[in-house]
Amino acid sequence: MDPEKVKDKFITRYSVPGTYTEDILRGGMIRFMKTAYPRARIWIKLGPYRDVDRVISIAHEEGAHAVVIDGKEGGTGMAPSVAMKDLGYPTIVALKKIHDARRLGIMDISLLLAGRLYNGSHVVKAMALGASGAYMARPFLIAAMVKGEKGVLNYIEAVKEEIQMLVSALGKYDIKEVSTEDVAAIDKDVAEMFGIPYVYSSSF
Repeated sequence: MDPEKVKDKFITRYSVPGTYTEDILRGGMIRFMKTAYPRARIWIKLGPYRDVDRVISIAHEEGAHAVVIDGKEGGTGMAPSVAMKDLGYPTIVALKKIHDARRLGIMDISLLLAGRLYNGSHVVKAMALGASGAYMARPFLIAAMVKGEKGVLNYIEAVKEEIQMLVSALGKYDIKEVSTEDVAAIDKDVAEMFGIPYVYSSSF
């Protein structure tokens, strides 16, 4: 469909993500990229889909360098408004996939989290629960739209200071030192989900 010829006021845009099978991911994608571009670092970016745990496992086995997992709140280039409303699972479930992978011993691959993350506390909590880092897009776009380059630099500095203050308050010197011992949940289901203390428990 030619966007220039569409008469509707609004249209939903979809990309064609292709067919995914474990064999295609292993051989047709990761191994091919490693052979064709031996100096490139291989990152796999995923939406909030139910087979994320298998993708992480295969990426690790095949020597990919990073997996980026989007929670549904972040949207997707496939169909932003529809995806945010109806597809996949929330960012916290994406973080649980990362947490589970770490508990299984998958350590030597970067696992990044995305999906409506925008401040230092989001980064610290994500990393405490197993993420290698947070992946952000919209906050930078908004900062750039409001104040241009200066807005982006101010935003980066603000997030950096938030992270430093929180890590220091936890008695740590580096964000890489935070772990599950540094977080608790105010929601009982979330506490059980991650195996962390529940704030309102009598034993907390």
